[in-house]
Amino acid sequence: MKTESRTRPVLTWQSAETDLPGRMLTLVYRVAKQTGRSQRTSTALCRRVLAAAPEVDRRCRDAAAERQVRARVLVALRADLAPRIERATLDAALRDAVLLDEVTQLPPRQRFALWSTAVDRLTTAELATRTGWTPPQIARLLRAALRTVTSSATLPE
Repeated sequence: MKTESRTRPVLTWQSAETDLPGRMLTLVYRVAKQTGRSQRTSTALCRRVLAAAPEVDRRCRDAAAERQVRARVLVALRADLAPRIERATLDAALRDAVLLDEVTQLPPRQRFALWSTAVDRLTTAELATRTGWTPPQIARLLRAALRTVTSSATLPE
């Protein structure tokens, strides 16, 4: 009789490389759904906003250029939704989408450490046990992740 191991599998790190068109599609759709749009309306909004931003399909040189494209998409999205949605609701949805987009751009280890502690609510000791990292390593990863996310996640006016 074969016994199964009850230990967790070795962690595999996902690539930090995500394509800009996919990220912008996710950002627009997330904002649409969070502001109460139906699936059909959200899909139509994605088509309208992304069609108005042809630079989304171009390859960007670096993260700063991608953030500029994201800012233009956010401006178009705000212009489209602002007449129909309360400002506070729209601002909250845009903030959430930008923060999640920044988290997807973090290096894999920083992203994993941040997600594990913030979303999965693991303690440093639990994360150290699961990954084999030392508590100081985890602290460095978290500091770097938070510094990047908080300094880069800005909304255009």
